[in-house]
Amino acid sequence: MLEYLLYALAFIAVILAVEGAWRLARANLGEERAVKRRLARGRSAAVSAATTPQARPDALSVALDARFPRLARALVRARAPFGTGPLVLGAGALFLLVFLGLSTLGAPRLLAAFAATALATGTPYLVVSGMTSRRRKRFLDQLPQAVDLMARSLQAGHPVAAAMSVVGQRMPDPMGPEFQVVIDEMTYGLDRDQALDNLVQRFPVAELRMFTASLEVTRESGGNLAEVFLKLAEAIRAKEQLRKKIIAISAEGRITFWVVTALPFVVGAALMLLRPGFFLDVAEDPLFWPMLSFAPVTLTIGAIIIWRMVNIRI
Repeated sequence: MLEYLLYALAFIAVILAVEGAWRLARANLGEERAVKRRLARGRSAAVSAATTPQARPDALSVALDARFPRLARALVRARAPFGTGPLVLGAGALFLLVFLGLSTLGAPRLLAAFAATALATGTPYLVVSGMTSRRRKRFLDQLPQAVDLMARSLQAGHPVAAAMSVVGQRMPDPMGPEFQVVIDEMTYGLDRDQALDNLVQRFPVAELRMFTASLEVTRESGGNLAEVFLKLAEAIRAKEQLRKKIIAISAEGRITFWVVTALPFVVGAALMLLRPGFFLDVAEDPLFWPMLSFAPVTLTIGAIIIWRMVNIRI
């Protein structure tokens, strides 16, 4: 009976994966639809009501957004094609699969529940964090070009709002849609400082804070904003070059991190495929699962230490 239940849960997980892949493909059909979805998430509730039905979250996501606002903000920063509802449902399905799978193999219930909880919470966190990091990296790569474009627009005689609008129209994702959100918020009556502060909350990076501080200081004290932007673009490019040098220097440590982290799982999977009895023959021993559970803990601690050593922030 337990095996049939496990097969049923696996079938449900496959259906959820196919549904998620279909939604992801539909959400990325074109740049225009991606921009509209991003604008809909950045506007107020009154503006969101006028958007397309695909941009509106489901009832479960709305309830979870009110309950877990930090998770909702993380999904907005990552521009995830799914809401909090599908994320929580996927995590629950993963928990059931891991728990039932380990229980079928003979693992103690407490250990199976602990491992399933760790995977069900850690996997969505890693997925959303990876999406956020990639999007933030693209934003940082495009920021010097955006600042240069604003500086050229100011030199041509355009006001600040018009220069920001040029960035929103001409820059690709994520820079263009994000600046277009700022322009729309200002159009709907939000103060420029508050609109830029919302942008900083979506991309909490030091370079963007320097950009917003330059706007505020220049508006209060006066000065040539175009020259300030040109100097700022040079400083951002210099910082990016330094960051890339650090990544190149620490490349060996990063490779060590991935090898040390992935090697135990690769070896364990290979042993299960080539010699299943290597683990199954001793799975009934009372010391098997306590000894096996000790390895992931030490592996996680070592991986965190290595990553902290090679992930240098500037």
